[in-house]
Amino acid sequence: MYSLYDRVLGCLVTAGMGDGIGAPTEAMSRQEILEKYGRITGFVDGSTNLVAWGNRTAEITDDTSQMYEMVKAVIRCGGELTPQAAGEALVRWSENYPRYFPRNAGPTTRNVIERLKAGEDPCAVGRSGGRYELGTSNGAIMRIAGAGLCNPGDLEGAIKTAVAMTECSHATQIAFSAACAIACGIAQAMTGRCDVHTVVKACVYGAKRGEAIGLEKARIAAGARVLPKILRAVELAYLADSPEEAEVLLNDELGTDSSAIAQTCALAIGLFVAADGDSAGSILGGANIGGDTDTIACIAGMLAGARNGYSALPESWRALFRQANPDLDLCGAAAEMVRLIENRYHTDLF
Repeated sequence: MYSLYDRVLGCLVTAGMGDGIGAPTEAMSRQEILEKYGRITGFVDGSTNLVAWGNRTAEITDDTSQMYEMVKAVIRCGGELTPQAAGEALVRWSENYPRYFPRNAGPTTRNVIERLKAGEDPCAVGRSGGRYELGTSNGAIMRIAGAGLCNPGDLEGAIKTAVAMTECSHATQIAFSAACAIACGIAQAMTGRCDVHTVVKACVYGAKRGEAIGLEKARIAAGARVLPKILRAVELAYLADSPEEAEVLLNDELGTDSSAIAQTCALAIGLFVAADGDSAGSILGGANIGGDTDTIACIAGMLAGARNGYSALPESWRALFRQANPDLDLCGAAAEMVRLIENRYHTDLF
């Protein structure tokens, strides 16, 4: 039976699990992962990884903690997020998570937070260029879950919220496209009438609309378009005879560079398709593909978790995740998000 709370919590926790399960292999190549672990099939100790040094097994990183702060910002705004509120959430994250900031912050987010703390206008900061990777790195999509969650079945609403969430940091046509793609995929996955195909169609729609909005109002950044990469990732996923073969094809053709939001967005969607939408399969694909594994797995987890819910996750994983992240109240955030959704929409639509 459909449960709105189960879907919201599923999105948040599956994303968090993707982050925690992918952190031990971040910055490693697929071959290095195979040599060290054989294959990641669950949570492993990654405390010696230079990127996640000292982390507990199943502990989150900057991805989930930023996602959590953005979800709380959406709730505080009653679903009407502004770039200013999103900027405040980023600053709040930097102050509340010394374990992850500045250690794990990406190039755009670190630069933006410094400037926001100095009192600069969030919209002006988000449009800044002049350095490689500014506005085209992965921060815009790893924290986007709230934009889709607060707009279940409403793709235009998800796009509006995704743009507001992204504008304070990654105001480029590339980041708008990627952020809207994932937000729309989550919004569609939240409905009671979705399958993998309809989620992917929503991602494609979001990529097109986000790019159009970005070309009109954002900084035009150098870099590859998001939509062709999504389409190619989906094609490779369908061409593969197994999820493992899909990882090889996606890695070989698209790459797993942490600085390129277009390919990260596409990889997450491709792995979701290769796993046939399965929650565990989607995030394990991210953990094993190499590169920015925690972010790829986190984003694939958002899509799968919104589609399948919290109840689809292995109970042993749930217990370990709760134990590793005692200060992360995703259950409370999910309950508040459900109340917000019920105030904004007729829940019988889902």
